Amino acid sequence: MNLSERNALLRRLLRVAALVVLATGLILTLVFRGAINPAVIRDSIASHPLAPVVFILLQVAASLLFVPRTALGIAAGLVFGFAWGLVWSLIGAEIGAAAGFAFTRWIGARDVLERWPQIVPLVQRVEKGGWRAVAILRLTPVPHSVANTALAMTGVSWADYLVGSALGMVPMTVAQVQIGASGGLMLHGQSNWLLASLLLGGGLLLSLVLKYVLPSR
Repeated sequence: MNLSERNALLRRLLRVAALVVLATGLILTLVFRGAINPAVIRDSIASHPLAPVVFILLQVAASLLFVPRTALGIAAGLVFGFAWGLVWSLIGAEIGAAAGFAFTRWIGARDVLERWPQIVPLVQRVEKGGWRAVAILRLTPVPHSVANTALAMTGVSWADYLVGSALGMVPMTVAQVQIGASGGLMLHGQSNWLLASLLLGGGLLLSLVLKYVLPSR
């Protein structure tokens, strides 16, 4: 076995090992799903001296383990308040999105969707739409991790993916963090659930605007 063959074998073994670790993580997430709620996350990290770093790492893990971002977004508001909660939530969401995208491409899943002729037209529309298509997908109810994986299986560029993700994740992240911040304020009699509800509605409205008003390139 020559050097190139050894390197190829090593890469395959690393990918298999990574998939095993991921599968184990998914199983553990399913088993301990009851612990994935904003209150538990808040209680786990609120007193940690590096709470923002821990929170961002949780966001990355959630992206890889298909954990819904909603609980983390609300937890950000509970732990950090609205302003800083929004900052850390957006940073964590973007890094998590990049991690999920990179992992899927690293294991060699790019262009996998093209094996199914039925969805090739949809894939082509996404690729031609660039960052706008990514932003629109982020504004839909498609789960964060599912979107990461699906987009990585297309030919969307890294630049379009990162820009579209950053823009598309803002409305719902704002709403989630506001809900968390409102929940924290509610304990002191300062609830603002109406604003959170309006922000959720605004996110849905913006998804329609991007879909029907912005031209594709």
